[in-house]
Amino acid sequence: MKRIDIKVPKEYQYLSQWTDFDSILPEGHILLNKEICGCGCTDYYLTNGQPNILVSPRRNLITSKLKNGRTAGKLFYFDRSSGTMDDTIAEMDNYLVRCNPNLFDGRSLVPKIMVTYDSLPYLKEALINRNMMDKFNLVVDEFTCIFTDVKLKGSTEINLLHELNTLPNRIVYISATPLKEAYLELLGEFKDMPYVSLKWDPSRIETANIIPRSMKSTSWAIEQIIQKYRAQGFFKSKIINGKQINSTEAVFFLNSVKDIASIIKKNELEPNETLVICADETKNRSLLRKVHHSIGTVPNEIEYTTMNKTFTFVTKCAFEGTDFYSDCSTTYVFSDCNRDNLSLDISTDLRQIAGRCRSRSNPFRNEIYYYYKNADMEDGMNERQMIEYYNQKRKETMSKVQTLENITDKSILDKFKVAQKVDKYTKDYLDVEDHGKEIGRVVCNDVAYVADLHAVEIKMQNKDSCQMLCYMKDSGFNTVHEKTQQDRMYQQFYQDFFIDSNFERRMKLYVDTVQCHPELIPRIEASSVFPVEFKKYYRELGSDRIKRAGYIEAKLKRQLEDSSRLGNVNLTLELGMTYSNAKIKAMIQEEYNRLGIKKAAKAKDITEYVTDAVPTRFMDENGKKQHGYKLLNKD
Repeated sequence: MKRIDIKVPKEYQYLSQWTDFDSILPEGHILLNKEICGCGCTDYYLTNGQPNILVSPRRNLITSKLKNGRTAGKLFYFDRSSGTMDDTIAEMDNYLVRCNPNLFDGRSLVPKIMVTYDSLPYLKEALINRNMMDKFNLVVDEFTCIFTDVKLKGSTEINLLHELNTLPNRIVYISATPLKEAYLELLGEFKDMPYVSLKWDPSRIETANIIPRSMKSTSWAIEQIIQKYRAQGFFKSKIINGKQINSTEAVFFLNSVKDIASIIKKNELEPNETLVICADETKNRSLLRKVHHSIGTVPNEIEYTTMNKTFTFVTKCAFEGTDFYSDCSTTYVFSDCNRDNLSLDISTDLRQIAGRCRSRSNPFRNEIYYYYKNADMEDGMNERQMIEYYNQKRKETMSKVQTLENITDKSILDKFKVAQKVDKYTKDYLDVEDHGKEIGRVVCNDVAYVADLHAVEIKMQNKDSCQMLCYMKDSGFNTVHEKTQQDRMYQQFYQDFFIDSNFERRMKLYVDTVQCHPELIPRIEASSVFPVEFKKYYRELGSDRIKRAGYIEAKLKRQLEDSSRLGNVNLTLELGMTYSNAKIKAMIQEEYNRLGIKKAAKAKDITEYVTDAVPTRFMDENGKKQHGYKLLNKD
């Protein structure tokens, strides 16, 4: 992947101000990292002098552009849901004629067509039939959704990439929050594509302040917020130029319509004060209908002054690329890493949310309350094991693909597709790539594979509050967090522990820290980010034995194995009797040898197996003084 950095001139706040921006970019297919949300990149392509097709992952994004004052009435939405295909194509034809009889002479309305990912093949076919497809550039908006949506939409994503990869047109994949290059390079479609990053003047970059709050549950957290608002009449307040400004609107980013419906019911939220922005699907409509609410639409930059509600709930399908406007809204985000649908990626999801409010007059726009819930318990596999598991799953899938590569029967291929819709790639990555005209082939869905690797990263981000704060800092956020002395000690331990992977250094640091600060033990034990073996060695061997082993992992493993065997030591002893040290050593050593414990027995080891063994001196049968232990008989 070829990296290209382009510096944005300081005088430009929006790309729409930079009229020759597109001419600076490389030709052909490229990846464009905008770096910041709200820079007007999508608007640029919808208003410049080139005929463009905007390929969008979300209907809400398209809807917001149709209502935008700069583009309203100038765009065409190729919407298959509005009627029959013939009707949609007829509307498109009328739109193209409206642009100009010559269509692309640049003297009148320039054609701008918007289409969702899954409808692109139909638009492509219609334009090819009219010999027009080669006239258009394509702009794939929020292309990161190709990866985040794959578990829900299945083969739609790989078919989209296949459709795009076969086109000779100029194609620009844009996002302010793309996945890491290491992930993108795993896909053949992106591997050798130029990767352009826009470099903005620091004065143009707004940094959001994240205010972390732990929570019991999403419903509990939102109930507290609502109760506080009802008690004081505002969500937050600021003094600006001596005047108090109150936030009387809240936007809750919560990726569960089921939770939203439950919160509405429990807190008795009325439709006139509540707006729900989510996917317009039968299931979602049904959930909201039961609580006497419905799915709403996002007010545009003119409507928001009269149409905004006190409580706005937004799911993930709505916040990617959708613009929100408010002069006084407070932003609340909810992430629970114990639930896959509520687990947010700090580097992509949170950055998307931070760029959603476009009203610069809002004094609360760059402050986000981030309510989180870390893992309840340690997972069965650590990060390395999970990655190995997914790599092996892909390897096994590739083997299956080789076995099935000659299958072309559509009925059989359809069965593979249906099966994967049920399995959602839990068993393998086997999928079907459509080539049109009822032709397809079995493939490994590497988009799903990359999505699994990315999911591992998300789990690691959210497993521990300290690690979560570090990810936020790395993603360009400020974190407003009132740290206690214990927080500082814990964070220092966390940072020192993960400097490198040297076991002996880590083990010594662990022992020294918990000995000096035993108050940290419950927090470290509860955290799933620290490897379980360090906790286990300290728990079962104790600091002295670990120090004697020189913190060496092999010795600690052996001692732990020996400790588990020591529980099987079986001594035949009689209470009330006295035994010499020599006799005790011989009996214990015999048991050690039987159990395979590589340890030299000592007489004092008897205290580990007999609670009431006390050292004593006595005369043996030959009248010699002996040292030994007496086994007390409390009866």
